[in-house]
Amino acid sequence: MALTRRHLLASAGALGALGAVATAAVGLGYRAWWDQPPAPGLRYLSADEAAFVDALADAIFPPSQALPVRGGEAAVAAFMDQTLGGMAPVQRNLVRLSMHALDQYPRASGQGAFRELPLADAIAVLGEWTRSDLAELRGVVASVYVFVAMAYTVHPQVASRLAPSFRCGYGQ
Repeated sequence: MALTRRHLLASAGALGALGAVATAAVGLGYRAWWDQPPAPGLRYLSADEAAFVDALADAIFPPSQALPVRGGEAAVAAFMDQTLGGMAPVQRNLVRLSMHALDQYPRASGQGAFRELPLADAIAVLGEWTRSDLAELRGVVASVYVFVAMAYTVHPQVASRLAPSFRCGYGQ
């Protein structure tokens, strides 16, 4: 595939978004998140990061009759922590930075951190993020969302419910 002007402009936009996230990280207290100790039982995620991941998982997969486990009950933070362990330090810290930026994003509209929002508000904020006109915001959300969805769908109670939809042996 040839590099087109569209690719160049998209890359420039992504670099601009990364710069904005990095600037926000400095404003949110660079050392405040960078040096947070891991939560008990985790190697990389701090307690705040684990709480954000669980809150995001709850917003993506709220309680329902179709699936027996809500997002935050599916050990998503532990899965995310293991996933971070397979990344190079720079990528691991960029993912963590993305989580902190998303966690603090609702403060701009007068709400608290995402992890502190009531479930209904968190679901509404997540919906706003996924429908945002800002492609950079949708991209950051999607990059964390995919890890949460992977973690949730491999949880044994969830996988066993999803298995009948797949003929490949998934969930067995």
